[in-house]
Amino acid sequence: MTPTVHPSQSPARVDIERAECIRAGRIPAKFHYETPRQAELWLALHEEFAPPADLAPLYEQAAQATASRWPHAKGTLIALGCGGGEKDCQLLKHLPDGTRYVPTDVSEPLVRKAASLADRECPGTEIIPLVFDLASADSLNEFIELHLTANRLFTFFGLLPNFAPSEILPKLRALLTQGNILLLSANLAPSGIEAILPQYDNEPTRQWLAEFPRTNGLPEGEVIVSTEMDGDLEHIIARHVSPSKTTGLFVSYRYTLPLLRDTLEPYGIQIEQEFISANGEEGVFLCAVQ
Repeated sequence: MTPTVHPSQSPARVDIERAECIRAGRIPAKFHYETPRQAELWLALHEEFAPPADLAPLYEQAAQATASRWPHAKGTLIALGCGGGEKDCQLLKHLPDGTRYVPTDVSEPLVRKAASLADRECPGTEIIPLVFDLASADSLNEFIELHLTANRLFTFFGLLPNFAPSEILPKLRALLTQGNILLLSANLAPSGIEAILPQYDNEPTRQWLAEFPRTNGLPEGEVIVSTEMDGDLEHIIARHVSPSKTTGLFVSYRYTLPLLRDTLEPYGIQIEQEFISANGEEGVFLCAVQ
C-alpha cells in the first residue's frame, strides 16, 4: 500500500530542512523516524519501556468510551502520528465497519507499517495512508481534505510530548473543526520528572537518537540526557555533545492533569473524559473541539 506524500516531504525539501536544522543545532523529532533503521530502533525502544501489552487496557477503555459516542457509519479516523498503528487498530475494532482509516506520520516506514497492520487486523477497512510533517507542512488542510468524510475522529497519540505546546497545538487546532472528536495522549509525571528519567537515560534511547548524528556527519560525541523547565512544564531533553558542537536532539514534555487542561483550553480543546495508566505516567484524553 503506497502512501501519498505531501510535497514538503519531497527528498530535496527534506534535505534542505535537515541541513538547516543541523546548522541551527536543533533537530526536530521527525528526523528520528525517517529510515527503516530508526523506525526499528524506536519500535524496539517502545516495546521495552512502554510495552503495548501494558498500555492495552488503558487504550481499550478509551476506545470503548470513544466508540460509544461515535454513531457515524461512514466516518473517518485520522491518526496524526500513527506510529506502528497498534493503538489505532484497537480503536478501529470498536468503530462501525464503514469507518475509513487515514494513518499519517512523518515516517513513511511507520505509515506503511500502520496501514499493513490495519489491513490485516481490520479487513475490509478503506485505508488511505498519508505522509506529512504536521509541524511544518503548509496547505495541510487542502492536502488531507480530499481523503476525509464529513464526520471526523482524530487521534493524536505520542506527539504532544515531543513539542513545546506553542509549536504544535496551533498546527493541530488548524486541522480540527467544531464538533470533531479528538483522542490524544500525554505523558504525565505524577511523582516528578526525576522518577521517569531512567526511561530516557538509557542505552536503547541513546542508540536510537545517536542514529541521526551518526548518519548525518555530526562530529563524534555522546548523547546526554537531562531535565529542564519550560515555564511551568518540565521536560526531558537529549543533546548530542562533542568537543566542537552541541546539538539538541529530542524533548519529552511531561504534564500534570491541571497543567494539561490549562494548556489545551486556549485552543478550544476541552477534556471530557480521561483514562490514566496504572502507574499514572500516561493518560489518554477524550476531547471535544469547541
